[in-house]
Amino acid sequence: MDEYKTAPDESIFLDLSPDEASLLFYIFGVAVSQSLTIDELNLLGNGLFEMAQVMLVIAAQRTLLNDAMSTQQEERNSQAKEEKSAQEWMTEIKKLQDQIESLQKQIDELRI
Repeated sequence: MDEYKTAPDESIFLDLSPDEASLLFYIFGVAVSQSLTIDELNLLGNGLFEMAQVMLVIAAQRTLLNDAMSTQQEERNSQAKEEKSAQEWMTEIKKLQDQIESLQKQIDELRI
């Protein structure tokens, strides 16, 4: 599953401040409501509210999935670092063992 984008590449909303976005939706709401009856306003308002709830659930689920994928990736990276570190230690231990054997041979030769 691909990671969900937290922001689109290009969006009109990236160019708006929070105040400007609020004003945009306020003006849009007032403009649309001028030509509607009370029943139509209730229906449209409830429909938009329902749509907003669905969008919030989708955004929350995408955030949850992104966080879970990020955590998994961090765990994989951590495990890879630990494995690399363990391999480095094993290599270092092998070098030290070889040095000890070499020194032991030199000691044995000097005793003779």
